Amino acid sequence: MDKLRNPYWKGAYPPKCITHIDNGNARCNVFEGFIDFLSAEKLGYNDGNDNIVLNSVSNLGKALTPLSDYSVINCYLDNDDAGRAALAKLRKEFGDRVADRSTLYPDHKDLNDYLVSITLKQKSKLKF
Repeated sequence: MDKLRNPYWKGAYPPKCITHIDNGNARCNVFEGFIDFLSAEKLGYNDGNDNIVLNSVSNLGKALTPLSDYSVINCYLDNDDAGRAALAKLRKEFGDRVADRSTLYPDHKDLNDYLVSITLKQKSKLKF
């Protein structure tokens, strides 16, 4: 395990790397963290696409080489300054091949936050 966390501190052992799941698809999904990747799996957004999990937006540079091979790059990044900056860098590098999928969860911090919110809504509807 490369992460150290508690309520007061979050950190990791260096070096932190990206995770590339290569399914041989021409489309690739990009996530900031692995929990967002798992959330996309639960929501059915991965759909056989290749996937890159950055494990931190600071690893974006490590993802540029593998991303250059894809015709479509679906970005499920956080709705914060770091996520928007990463999206802008990817758009500068790859142009219109980059799609901003954070529009699917505009009122949420990230894809996992969105999944949690819809799961809670579904559970509250089941209670009598």
